[in-house]
Amino acid sequence: MTATKKTKSTSVTRNALLEAAGRVMVAHGSKALTLEAVAREAGVSKGGLLYHFPNKEALIAGMLQQLIDQKAVLLKHELEQDDAPNTPGHWLRAYIRSHGKFDGHSSAIQFSLLAAVAENPELLKPAQENFADWQRQIEASGLDPAIATVIYLAINGLSFVHLFGLGVPEESLQKQVIETLLKLARE
Repeated sequence: MTATKKTKSTSVTRNALLEAAGRVMVAHGSKALTLEAVAREAGVSKGGLLYHFPNKEALIAGMLQQLIDQKAVLLKHELEQDDAPNTPGHWLRAYIRSHGKFDGHSSAIQFSLLAAVAENPELLKPAQENFADWQRQIEASGLDPAIATVIYLAINGLSFVHLFGLGVPEESLQKQVIETLLKLARE
């Protein structure tokens, strides 16, 4: 097997294990996330799982990094799709649009990860660094930093009400909120 094929195979296996971990957490909650349960769900031996993730914390860190990477891909795509790329608010508009692209499965995994991360707050460091970087991007977006931050906090708030099921607005109202935030990000 060539190095490229082995790397690709390792990446595919790693992603399959992360997806299996997500399914375990979505179906049974973070307390059910054990290496044995993930190996069983993925259809691999525990040794096969341990090759990629030596412990539960490494698995959780991998899941969190996968979510960060997914967000980065969505954000990059939305940045490329913006109809006014060289105008104030460009990055913020992409951030708003990328929020609607996470599916329900990702949200459920995020919720499970929040519970799992409570076991070790250090696992949040990569997410904290990303959010700090996003805040810097928001402040440098060319809009008034206070208005840009209000928009950023509003879209994150919409995500959190979904994540926790706390008074989620009707779909039509959510669309209006997003359109309003996009409009504010153009002013």
